[in-house]
Amino acid sequence: MQDDLRTDRAKVIAARLVAAVAVAAAVGAVALPLLTGVGSVERLLRTPEAVLTPAYALAGAWLLPHPRAGRIGLLLVGTSAFAGTYVLSLSFTAWSDATGRDPGPLVVTTAWLTTWCWVPSLGLAAVLLPLVLPEGRPLPGWWSRLPGPAAALVAAAACVAAVTPRDLGFAVVPDNPLGTDALAPVAAPVGLCLAGGCAAFTALGLVSLVVRFRRADGAERRQVAWIGYGVAATVAAVLLAGAALAPWWVRAFAVLLIPACVVVAALRYRLYDIDVLVNRTLVAAVLLAGTALAYAAVVGWAGAVLGETSRTASFAAAFTIALLFHPARVRVQRAVDRLLYGDRADPHALLLRLDDAVRGAGSPRQALREAAAAVARGLRLRGAAVTVHMPDGPDVETTAGRVDPRPAASFPLHLHGEVVGTLRAMPRAGSPALDPHDHAVLAALTGPLAATAQAVRLTHHLERGRDQLVATREEERRRLRRDLHDGLGPQLAAIAMTIDTADSANGRGDSGRTARLLRVAADQTAEAIADVRRLVRGLRPPALDELGLVGALTSSGLVAGLGQGAATAGDAPAVTVEAELSDPGALPAAVEVAAYRIVQEAVSNALRHGAARRVGVRLRESGDDLVVSVTDDGRGFTPEDSPAGVGTSSMRERAGELGGTLRLHSVPGVGTTVTAVLPLHLGATR
Repeated sequence: MQDDLRTDRAKVIAARLVAAVAVAAAVGAVALPLLTGVGSVERLLRTPEAVLTPAYALAGAWLLPHPRAGRIGLLLVGTSAFAGTYVLSLSFTAWSDATGRDPGPLVVTTAWLTTWCWVPSLGLAAVLLPLVLPEGRPLPGWWSRLPGPAAALVAAAACVAAVTPRDLGFAVVPDNPLGTDALAPVAAPVGLCLAGGCAAFTALGLVSLVVRFRRADGAERRQVAWIGYGVAATVAAVLLAGAALAPWWVRAFAVLLIPACVVVAALRYRLYDIDVLVNRTLVAAVLLAGTALAYAAVVGWAGAVLGETSRTASFAAAFTIALLFHPARVRVQRAVDRLLYGDRADPHALLLRLDDAVRGAGSPRQALREAAAAVARGLRLRGAAVTVHMPDGPDVETTAGRVDPRPAASFPLHLHGEVVGTLRAMPRAGSPALDPHDHAVLAALTGPLAATAQAVRLTHHLERGRDQLVATREEERRRLRRDLHDGLGPQLAAIAMTIDTADSANGRGDSGRTARLLRVAADQTAEAIADVRRLVRGLRPPALDELGLVGALTSSGLVAGLGQGAATAGDAPAVTVEAELSDPGALPAAVEVAAYRIVQEAVSNALRHGAARRVGVRLRESGDDLVVSVTDDGRGFTPEDSPAGVGTSSMRERAGELGGTLRLHSVPGVGTTVTAVLPLHLGATR
């Protein structure tokens, strides 16, 4: 791995050296014509090479160090090299002609270079480049055979131009030094054929971009669209200018569209994955410009104060730059990071904005909407969505921006050992996926979002519980009215009638009938008492009133009976109950009922579904809470892969009705632990 790192580092250093040479040559190629006079400058600018040279050199230098963009960067640098050679040769030849120098070998060579170097500069840009954009490779299939012939055609056109006789328009070297008169009759037809072939390959390059566009989707389609637009506009401008339908400067500056569109695709739609390179380039550019301005300002001020010839001015400027460079770099880096990535580099600021959005919301659902919008804005994402998993109804989803299922990354929202929701985040515009830094920041945001999602769940549960409470109260009243009216009422009326009849019979001296009627009244009274007991048992388990919570659990058939069976038979599951309560009789009635039902359900699940051999029930006080734990050694399960059943939902609802919580921890092959925390002071929530 170290060898690979060294190789990659060496490639990057070599690429940057080549790019630096290309940029220096581009700058020199543009600067040299200024020495030849206005006429030479106008002649130079009538061809696009003067503009193509620095533009392609800078774009190629920017792309060359990146692995995916290396081929395109090399092609742009090569195009710039041929264009720069043409511009330098034309400028030097014109300068020699303007100064009246004798034509030496150097002048003859530069004059000859002007005859053909423009061909590969334009040919590579218009013929070969469209076939291999955007990553330096042609389309698969028969398209892969086109770059070779296209390059050969450009090379042939350059060779023909190099040996074709022509007037150069210079006094020092009037004609092509290597022009062959014998080729003059065939030069024009061959040149037209080669130009036609180049035009055909240019058309094929445009068609290949259309094919790439139709095969791509999402950000890749927009990347290809930008690049195709630049190539098509450049070709159209060159053709119009060549046909005298547009001024000469249109052709000269149209060549800027290709590198400009490549840069737009790279910046706006993250082509070549060069986010880090863009970041560092922006930081370096801002620091360089700021350093130059600061140096000039300090030198000017110190020179005015201390004298223009004082060396103290330069020292003061350098010392000031050295003091301010690191703080400035830190601040510039933060500003650029905020521009490209939002608050990713400062998660604390993002958390504060998220907290402010949640606090300022008027309701939990509005808080959820504001939270999703804060996440999307804070990280410059295309969209973010928070889905709240409702335990007893359809999920609630809030979306900010645009969220597509495929490229969105999902983050579960955990709270109290339960997945209460899911955060889905889209990557930034043009980026195919979130990078690891985004994943880390979004994972840190799941805590506050989980609390907000839980607030939505609790609000929904409260509203639903309130509706259910009213409905249950009315249903219970209806049931009691029906039972009292249709059952206990007629029984009491029958008892009264039987007693009245017995009294009449006793008044007539019919003792036998009186005795029979009294026995019937006694039976009817017993039935009425049984109905009353049935109604009472439906309201609350009678064992809780008779024995208390601990006694009811130890004496119930589900717990005590199994424990005794285990003690005698030795093969039945053993269920034990431990209680650490200061005053078992002082528990609130609602807490007793909830704990009793939760223990019954948990023990039943352990024996029926977990095949447990030992089950331990423990009741203990923890501050203002009653902690109920049911632990078994059953087969266990994976909570994430097993949906909550009716029993688990019932236990969770009973705990939630009192403002408590229920946690379920299970390990396959080890066992399951159900822990319910019930507040002893009703109205307190956890």
